[in-house]
Amino acid sequence: MVEIGDNVIIDDFCYISTGMKLHANVHISAGCKIIGGKKAHVEMYNFSTLAPNVVLSAGSDDYNSGIATPMVPMEFKANAIIGKIILKKHCIVGASSVVLPNVHFDEGACLGALSLANKSLEEYTLHAGIPARFIRSRKKEEILTLEKEIKDEK
Repeated sequence: MVEIGDNVIIDDFCYISTGMKLHANVHISAGCKIIGGKKAHVEMYNFSTLAPNVVLSAGSDDYNSGIATPMVPMEFKANAIIGKIILKKHCIVGASSVVLPNVHFDEGACLGALSLANKSLEEYTLHAGIPARFIRSRKKEEILTLEKEIKDEK
């Protein structure tokens, strides 16, 4: 099931093959793939963003054993990982990055372009690289002040 909140934009050429919940003010840029199958789930909270060509893979096959294709039942897939990807408020995933199953972004966490997140990211931090590593902290107070200003305008 897919749930879409208020003021959400999903740009052209996106592919979604998993359950998903998008809260308010979410943007999914062109060419993103949100995959994982029927039992996986992706959730993006308010003000979270995917830059172009991001892959959120809430499900992944084991390439050492089993048959790695979505065209066969789960019992033939060996050690497939089926899970959740959660992006809390104010999270950003940079262009052409990949997020693997069971990775959670705490509020304000960001992943730089061309990066791989194979573990969860801490609150208001920027990570980048393959695999992603901590780069620096983000300006939490400034971000929350700007959010309040947006809400006050309405």
